[in-house]
Amino acid sequence: MLKEEDPLIELIREWIMAPIDESAGLQLTIMEVFALVEEMINEHVTGGPRLKKYIPKVRSIFVPLRLMDAVRIYDEFSHFSKRKRVAPTFKEIRHILNLATVHALAPSVKMVTFDADDTIYEDGGTISADSEMLKVIVELLKKGIIVSLVTAAGYPGEPHRYEARLRGILEALEVLTPEQRSRFLVMGGECNYLHVTETSSTGKVSLRVVPPSEWKDGRGERWSQEEVDELLDVAEQVLREMVDTFQMTAAILRKERAVGIYNTSTTKRLCYENLEETALTVQHALRNFTIPHCAFNGGNDVFVDIGNKALGISALQHFVGSLLPEPEDVLQGHQCLHVGDRFTRTGNDTKARDVASTVWVSNPQETALAMDYFLTLLP
Repeated sequence: MLKEEDPLIELIREWIMAPIDESAGLQLTIMEVFALVEEMINEHVTGGPRLKKYIPKVRSIFVPLRLMDAVRIYDEFSHFSKRKRVAPTFKEIRHILNLATVHALAPSVKMVTFDADDTIYEDGGTISADSEMLKVIVELLKKGIIVSLVTAAGYPGEPHRYEARLRGILEALEVLTPEQRSRFLVMGGECNYLHVTETSSTGKVSLRVVPPSEWKDGRGERWSQEEVDELLDVAEQVLREMVDTFQMTAAILRKERAVGIYNTSTTKRLCYENLEETALTVQHALRNFTIPHCAFNGGNDVFVDIGNKALGISALQHFVGSLLPEPEDVLQGHQCLHVGDRFTRTGNDTKARDVASTVWVSNPQETALAMDYFLTLLP
C-alpha cells in the first residue's frame, strides 16, 4: 500500500522474509534481524556507516533505540514472534519502532509537537470536549513539556479559524495556570504562522498571532514574494492539469503561501492513488525551485506549502526555550518528539525527522493510545 512506505521498515521486513545472503542461503530469525537493526541504528546515531549502506537516504536518528526491549514488550500481547508463516506486518514494525522511540525520549523530552488532521482529530474535523487527546495535552503541559500543533492548515491573520477547530483544547486550558497555558502553541502553514495563547479577564483562552520578527530567523522573510508566486503558479498549473486528467471532484484553493486541491464531494473520497500521482507529479515539477516547499498528499487533498515542518519545528526549538521550567537556549532533536500520520515520500511529516524524533500514527485513536503510554514513562 502507498500509505505503508518506509525504507527502514521495508528493510526489516525484507531481511525477515528472505535470506540476507542469497549465496550462502543465510536467513536470520526475527529476533536476530531486530537485534542487528538495533546495532545499526545505534551506530548511526554516532555516525556509523552500516545503516546508510543499506538506506542511503536515511534521516537523522537522535537517540539510541532499545529496539529489542520494544520487540519484547510488543510480543507480550501480540505474540507475533511465534508465527511461523506470517511475517511481522508493516504496521507491527511501525508500532515497535514507536515503542522504542517513546521509551528513548521519555527521560529527555522537552517538547511534543502534533500534526492535526488524522493525528489529533479526523481529517477536516475539530477537537471536541470529549476527545481523548485533551487529557494527554493537559498532562504534558502540567509536566512542564511544551506542546505545539504543527499543521499544514494556514489561516494568515485569522487565529479565530484555528480557535474554531481547537475549541476543545482551549477550553481545557482554562483550568491550568498561566505558566502551564503558555506552553501551548500552534504553528500553522507548516512553518509560516505562529500563535500563542492569551487569556481574557473572563478566563476564556484564545490564540494570538506572534509577529514574524519575534520568532522567524529570516528564512521566511528572505523568500521574495515574486519567487513564492512563481513557485505557486507552477504548482497551481500542474494541479489543474491533474484534476482534469483524473476527472477528480476537486477544486483549486490558492492562499498566501499555499495552493492545493480539495474534494468537493460530500459523499466520496478522492482516489488515494490518483492523489499520490498528483503529489509526485507536482514534486517533480517543482524540483528546481530553491525555496523550501512541501508538496504532499493529505489523504483527501493535495497541497503545496511554502516551507515545511522541519522549518516549523526548528523555529519552535529556538523560540520556546524560555517557556520551560528550566529555560534552555535551543532544543535538540533528542528533546523533541513529533507525532504525525504522513511519513511517506508524499507525506508532510517526513521532513520533521530532520530535526526531531518521531512517532508514526494512523489515526487519532492511535495517537491517544501511544501518548497515554508515553505519559506513564515520564517522570
